[in-house]
Amino acid sequence: MFKILEPQDIEAKTLEHGEDVFHRALADGRDYYHIKCESGDYDIQLVENDNITKNLLAKAKVKKIYPLYHNYDENDTDSLYLELFDLYRAVCIETADEYTAVLAKIVLKNTDIPIYCLDPRIEMFTGKHEKLHIVDSFPKLPQNTYLTVLEKIGVRTRKFGLYEMTSLLAFHNLFFLQDMLEGRKLKDIKYLEYVVEERSGIASIIMRLSGFKNAFARFGIKAGIRGDVGRYKAEMIQKYFNLDTLGEESTKENTIVVDSVATIVATVMYTLADKSFGSDVIKDQLRNEMDEYFEAVFNGKKVLGLLIRGTDYYTTGQVGERIMAGVDDMKPLIDKWLEEENYDYIFLASEDADVCEKMTEIYGKKVRILSQERHRVSDFKNVTLISELEKAEKSGSEYEDTLEDTTINYFYALYMLSRCDSFMCSGQCNGYDMVCNFNENRFDRVYKFAIALDKK
Repeated sequence: MFKILEPQDIEAKTLEHGEDVFHRALADGRDYYHIKCESGDYDIQLVENDNITKNLLAKAKVKKIYPLYHNYDENDTDSLYLELFDLYRAVCIETADEYTAVLAKIVLKNTDIPIYCLDPRIEMFTGKHEKLHIVDSFPKLPQNTYLTVLEKIGVRTRKFGLYEMTSLLAFHNLFFLQDMLEGRKLKDIKYLEYVVEERSGIASIIMRLSGFKNAFARFGIKAGIRGDVGRYKAEMIQKYFNLDTLGEESTKENTIVVDSVATIVATVMYTLADKSFGSDVIKDQLRNEMDEYFEAVFNGKKVLGLLIRGTDYYTTGQVGERIMAGVDDMKPLIDKWLEEENYDYIFLASEDADVCEKMTEIYGKKVRILSQERHRVSDFKNVTLISELEKAEKSGSEYEDTLEDTTINYFYALYMLSRCDSFMCSGQCNGYDMVCNFNENRFDRVYKFAIALDKK
């Protein structure tokens, strides 16, 4: 992204101002230019998008969030996600830069939405327009009716937002399809291949695939997986799950390949997509076995289901709604529900051995827990994820067997939680979403902790 600066006394190539000045600069390939302009000279400096997000990339352990966008066409509206502006009745822009200049031109040309901008330099790129208002401060508008595009997002905004974005994120939401097409026409694309990252768990894979299917269905594009799925062998996936796969009819010419999930997840289109699914994502035989097991264990008794995540949710430094509540945080509400509803049992699902021990100490024989391999935070010495720990401890066929056992035990736990009368979860995680999807809104009570918000 080119930032617009006051002229500096440094050696750099000079370009003439014009509508295509950013395209000419990108094609020329330098990082800094002086721009001659009748309205006032200015400089532009390239800051690569992956440098802007390098700290986030390292923390999230993903290879890419935003493309570099060295080649884009703001006039090719067929490949722009113009539905973005269906959400807003106004756009507020803080600072003029390459991306906000392009965004403003697109808004003015393709919508009836007014723009309020604090930076008068934006008119050098858009010209004066009846819908473009240069203001000293943004007008007071009804909440959640307008998009605010800021140079930087404050620390308080840790998650992707629909109504407040950086210029990079707003630009990405318009151009991500164009980048994925790589010069092809959207009408020629029939398939989307979801290439699963090695670190992804099976719950995340199912939910992402469901989101991709529903998000891209509007374009007549079928989403699916192919072959091995991240660290899971194709044979195991086919044995236990009903997931959409792509066959030989999916070719290089008619298929979009998504090899960095974060690129799509950071879009309004994906955020608003229906990600729901049912228990039929599990093969009938496994689902029938789990139903039989639940009936055998609880035999019609009243059960409170608890999902308490620990281990790598602590070691990866999760923020916001993904900070997990601990047993001490949850105990007052657990006790309240037990007193009010008189549950016969607590079914506890947790991969954290410390959590299981503490819950058993407090609630004794009322607690029921599946027998499975568990970990402690203290086990994570040189790794941060459970998947990394498992690979460090095992290899070859032993690792494959352990992965299969762990995966099936995980689904047993989630499915049994979905059969409970009420459900409580320590925070936002894929397991919470999966349990709620399996249950189809039949719980008597549901509660998800959000201690980062509760303690503000």
